[in-house]
Amino acid sequence: GRVFAWADRQGYAENSFKRLYAFCLRGLSVKELDIQAKESARHISDEDRRAIRAIHDLGKRMAIISCGTGDLSQRILKAAGLWDCFDRVEANWFRFRDNQIEGIDVRIHLPGDKVQAAIRLGIPLRQAIAIGDGMTDIPLLDQAGKAILVDRSGRKAGLVAAHGYRVARSLAEVARWLEGL
Repeated sequence: GRVFAWADRQGYAENSFKRLYAFCLRGLSVKELDIQAKESARHISDEDRRAIRAIHDLGKRMAIISCGTGDLSQRILKAAGLWDCFDRVEANWFRFRDNQIEGIDVRIHLPGDKVQAAIRLGIPLRQAIAIGDGMTDIPLLDQAGKAILVDRSGRKAGLVAAHGYRVARSLAEVARWLEGL
């Protein structure tokens, strides 16, 4: 799995990765997907939960635009008690049959697809604040009026220097910065 994920991030798998991912998960029950989501939600720190809630409480409308699977994102947010903070999740969605994963509808595979998804959502990018944490976020961050790169490890200095993003070491720092706007 790690090799496939690495290959996808490097762009080696092109459009086939998501379908291979779905093929490997084919037959996984909704119940098992929910169990995995609850396990993943447990890894969201209390600090991050508070920060997401604080951003929401500032009246900021939030959407997730991901190259990942929307089903898992949505389930994780629900399990973490954060689903109400987000207006929308735009991502790739599993197809289910008899409460089991049957396949995937790939909507957002390449990083540039995130920009098109934001446009479909009616988000005025030049007025938006984009928050991202990785390579697949670059096109969206580049198009946003304000861009924040979350760099918890301090290893993304090259991205910050090359693109001029504001950098935050945590979501709490993002929330504090947004509070000042």
